[in-house]
Amino acid sequence: MKVEDVRLKGFKSYTPVKQVKKLLSSKIKKKSAETIKTTTALGRIVAENIKSPVNIPSFSRSAMDGYAVKAENTFGASQRNPKRLKVIDKININEISEKRVQDNEAIQIPTGGAIPNGANAVIKLEEVKRTNNWIEIYFPVHPFKNVSRKGEDVKKGQVIIQAGDIIRPQEIALLLASNIMEISVTKKPTVALIATGSELIEIGNEPQIGQIVETNTYTLYNMCELYGAFPTRLGIVKDDEFSLRKILEKALQYDIVVFTGGSSVGEHDLIPYILNNLEKSEMLVHGIAMRPGSPTAIAIIQGTPVFCLPGFPVAAMTSFEVFVVYTIRKILGARELDPRPVIKAVLTRQIPSHLGRCDYVRVKVLYDEENNRYLAEPLRTAGSGIISSAVRAMGVIEIPENSEGYEKNSEVNVKLYLPR
Repeated sequence: MKVEDVRLKGFKSYTPVKQVKKLLSSKIKKKSAETIKTTTALGRIVAENIKSPVNIPSFSRSAMDGYAVKAENTFGASQRNPKRLKVIDKININEISEKRVQDNEAIQIPTGGAIPNGANAVIKLEEVKRTNNWIEIYFPVHPFKNVSRKGEDVKKGQVIIQAGDIIRPQEIALLLASNIMEISVTKKPTVALIATGSELIEIGNEPQIGQIVETNTYTLYNMCELYGAFPTRLGIVKDDEFSLRKILEKALQYDIVVFTGGSSVGEHDLIPYILNNLEKSEMLVHGIAMRPGSPTAIAIIQGTPVFCLPGFPVAAMTSFEVFVVYTIRKILGARELDPRPVIKAVLTRQIPSHLGRCDYVRVKVLYDEENNRYLAEPLRTAGSGIISSAVRAMGVIEIPENSEGYEKNSEVNVKLYLPR
C-alpha cells in the first residue's frame, strides 16, 4: 500500500479500521511454541489441542452419603410399601468393597466412594430407615441416580482445551486433574515501547512550563502484559531524526515496535516520515478513520510490525487496544482476538458520530435495579488527553463507520475494560 508523506500537508483521506486490520492480518505470523509447567501457565495461549490421557473421574463414585443399591430393587417403593434391603458391607473413603451387590442387598457408601460391583445407584442416607442390618426404602431411584460415572466429566482422549484458548485457573485445575503436568503454549511476543517528544520528562521529576511527564510507555507496558506480550520500555527519544532512526534500529530486535507521540503531520512528527522513507519498509497506513487515534501510522519493516501511536494518553490507549492488541493476539494464535467481555446497556444520552469514522466512546456502567438493566453513561466524546476519563470508564462503545451515532435510550454493546 502506497502511503504519501503527509508531513506539513495534512491527511487527504483516512483508511477504515476494518481495512487496516485486514492489511495487518496478512502480515502477522504466529510465533513458535514452548513447553512450560502447567502450574505456571496462567494467562498463556495454548499452542495445540490438548487431549486428556485419563478418564475423569477415573472410577464410578458416589455423589452422596448413602447406600449403593440395584436401582431395580427400589422400583415401586413408597411410604405404604417400602422395599427392604439387607446391608452387607460398609465402605470407607479410599476403600473398595470386595463384595458384589445382589438382589435386595445394599452397601453403605460415603460421598466419593467407589461404586461396588453389582450396584448402579445410590440412595441418600436420609431417605432410608435403618434397623440393624436392614434398611427400608420409601422412594424409588433410577439407574445411576447419585452416581458420578467413570469418564462423566472427561473421557480419555477427549480434547479438553483447544489451540488458541487462554489458560485460566479452571483450565489449570482440569489439566492437573488429567495428570497433564506440562503443556505447549505459544511464546509471548516481545514488544519495544518508545516515547518520542523533546517535551517529555521521566516520571518522578517536576515538570516545568512546556514539559510533560511521560506515562504512555508505562500504561502500554501494563497493557502488553494484560494481553499476553512481553514488553520492554526503551525510554524517551527526542524529536531528532538521527536519534529516532538509531532507536528504531535497536527496537527491530523485538517482535513488535510501538512508538507513542510524533504520529501526526506537524514539523516534529518525524516517525511516520522516517517509516515512509526507510529502505525495506512497507508503510501500511498513516491516518485512520477513527476517533480518538486518527493520526496512527503502521508499517512493516523486515517483517516486524511498527506502530506509531498518538501522544495523547487516551488516543494512545485506544489505538493500542484496536491495533496492537489485535497484533499481539494474532501472533499468539489466540482464538479470541478481543477478549474483553461485552454487555448490553442502555444509553443515558445521545452520542453523535460521523459516517465513515469509527468512534470509541468511554462510558461508565451503572446498574438500573428497578428495570433490571445496565445503563451506559458516556463520559466524553472528545478530549483524548484526559486520562481521568479512562480511569472513570468501565468500558467503551464502538460506533461503526456506517453509523451517525446512537440516540438516547438506545441499547448498545459495551466492551468492558480488563480486568474489571
